[in-house]
Amino acid sequence: MPKVPRTTEEWILLSISLLGALAILPFALLRLFNGDWLIAALDSFAVVAMLVVFVHVYVSGRVWLMSHVFAFLCQLVLVMTVMLRGAEQLFWFYPAALAVFFLLTPQLAVGLVGTALLALFLLLWQQVAVLHLAAFILSGLATMGFAGIFAWRTKAQQQKLLSLATLDPLTGAGNRRALEEKLLEAVYHFQRVPLPMSLILLDLDNFKQFNDNYGHEEGDRILVMVCKLIEKRIRRSDHLYRFGGEEFVVITDNTGLREAGLLAEELRKDIAQANISERQVTISLGIAQYHPGETGYQWLGRADQAMYRAKDSGRNHLCICAGQDDQLALTDR
Repeated sequence: MPKVPRTTEEWILLSISLLGALAILPFALLRLFNGDWLIAALDSFAVVAMLVVFVHVYVSGRVWLMSHVFAFLCQLVLVMTVMLRGAEQLFWFYPAALAVFFLLTPQLAVGLVGTALLALFLLLWQQVAVLHLAAFILSGLATMGFAGIFAWRTKAQQQKLLSLATLDPLTGAGNRRALEEKLLEAVYHFQRVPLPMSLILLDLDNFKQFNDNYGHEEGDRILVMVCKLIEKRIRRSDHLYRFGGEEFVVITDNTGLREAGLLAEELRKDIAQANISERQVTISLGIAQYHPGETGYQWLGRADQAMYRAKDSGRNHLCICAGQDDQLALTDR
């Protein structure tokens, strides 16, 4: 079975949940040994919950829900610990706050940590000297501010780097690297949830003539217009990639061969009928549904063979690969 590399978000949550469990475990054991049953039960609950999060993410790779569960767990255990043991446990606020900012968006993190800070203030304002409580609140707010600014800048930089790494700078479609990752992810997901998925490979007909006759600037404009027409037609759950110079790939999740063929025909008609350039712009398309056991490149290769068969049929055609070897032409000009 192909294995998708773990994302940065997975590694962060796996690391934080495991380190959190290991950090709290000695306290749980010590309190059990001393007979401090209530706080020992709370520490034990925290350790078990963090290990459950670790195992779930390690096995399933699902991060979004577990990140929110873990962040809420950190703040809940912190508040309950202070409620049971008083201000001597306030030092746990700082690692708990930083963990939340690592896991959630800056806006959610500020809201959750701010709520916990308010709860701690309400618990302690009659128990702690005013200057000590004010110092804690101000240091907590400073920690939130520094962590929030860092998280915001890091997220913005991460998005910028992700765009540079995965998007085609001309058309805004996914680039070849993003396509390779999607193929690997799609095959891996199919092994777990075998829902139909199809791939459409399309190529602009006689595109070199547009570049030769009108210049590369006009050719680039045509590529951008074609991408806009494709994005207008496909669903939000579909994915568009620029495979090569004038070749594009659409991967449609939860879509069988018939539905993909109908979508491809709509794309063919949309582009052929659009007033994109002085000369008519047409495309040839190949469609293939994923077959169990094949790699992403074999799946793409079958669509590529179907697309070239469509070109051999006179261009402005589409061709469906119905099996491992057989193709069926669907439409004519």
